[in-house]
Order: sequence, then structure tokens, then C-alpha cells
Amino acid sequence: MDALARLCRERGVVLISDEIYDAFVFPDGLDEQGRMPSPARNDPSVLVIRGFGKSYGCTGWRLGYAAGPAPIIDQMRKLQQFVYVCPPTPLQMAIPAAFEVDLSPVVASYVRRRNMVMEAFDGVAEVPRPEGAFYAWVRVPEELGLTGTALTELAMQANVIVIPGGVFSNADTHIRLSYATSEAKLAQGLGRLRAIFRGIDPEKVRE
Repeated sequence: MDALARLCRERGVVLISDEIYDAFVFPDGLDEQGRMPSPARNDPSVLVIRGFGKSYGCTGWRLGYAAGPAPIIDQMRKLQQFVYVCPPTPLQMAIPAAFEVDLSPVVASYVRRRNMVMEAFDGVAEVPRPEGAFYAWVRVPEELGLTGTALTELAMQANVIVIPGGVFSNADTHIRLSYATSEAKLAQGLGRLRAIFRGIDPEKVRE
């Protein structure tokens, strides 16, 4: 990431680092100091975006912040002041209490579920090992002859919801699944997906 930040700086491009899931970085994704890797640590020209909704279960509050070069922040402040002024004051007053919450049990639970995902697709599909958050990016095996969108439709027939990779890029070769659910539901869903990846009729998988 430092190399990317350096390249952007040399080309006069602002690097925006989306760190919304910074509280959910797993132990194997932390740097030597036990922190989430961020290009902003070594480059003050990086614009960092962070929020509280994902970390503390208050997504509807839409609270977050940006940190970066003063000229950029000044322009962002002007836009904020004349578009929506500020988030509701009671919400701003309430969010500091969230900092007292120990998120380590939550992170540990996501690590367990991440491991469930990796085990389920082992030998079935290519899945980069997530180092944080609660999503997995699963490649649809070429031998299935399916796009991510087509695989998503099959999954829906088995009552499993995933997101087609075509939503995120022009290469519709993957699906994104979330493991932000109970381990019991996750195990059931993974079992159905694994069967579909092996070519089993989704109608039979659902039974």
C-alpha cells in the first residue's frame, strides 16, 4: 500500500483509503505493531475515510469522518455545511460511548466464520483468505461455465443469497458472500453453495 501511495503522489493523484472496516481486521491482517495497515501512516497526502456504523452496529446513523490534507478537508467542509450541515447532535453525543465497547469477541467470531468459509470451499473454489471484515470473494470455477450472476441465480433457488461479482467489476467471474450471520445459518448456506459448486441441482440442495 505504501508503494501505491507513493505512485499516486508522484502522479498527482489523490489516494482515498476506505477504512470503514478498520475495527474488524483479523490478527493475521495486522502489521508488526498490531495495527491495521494503512497507507496514511507514512503518507499525509492520503485521504482516509472511516465510520462507526459497521463497527458498532449503527449503520442507520450514517456517522463517519474523513482525515487527510487540509486543502481537501476544507473543500469537503464547505460542501457539508451547505448541503446537510451536520449529523444529528444526539447521535454525535452518543457515539463516543461505543469506544468503550470491547470488539475482540466480535472479531474472534468473524475469524471463526471466516475459517468456516475457507474450509467449505477448500478444493472446490478459489477464495482469497480474508484478513478482515465479513465478506469472502469466491471465484466461480471455469469448469461450471457460469458467470457470477448465473451462479447467484442458482444460489437463490437454494434459498441462499450472495452478490454477483459483476456488481463490482466488468469481470463477472466471482460471487461475494457475507458471513455476518449465525454459525448455524452459515454452515447451512455454505453446504448448499458447496453442492451447487459441485454441479448439484439447487432444487435438490434445498430439500
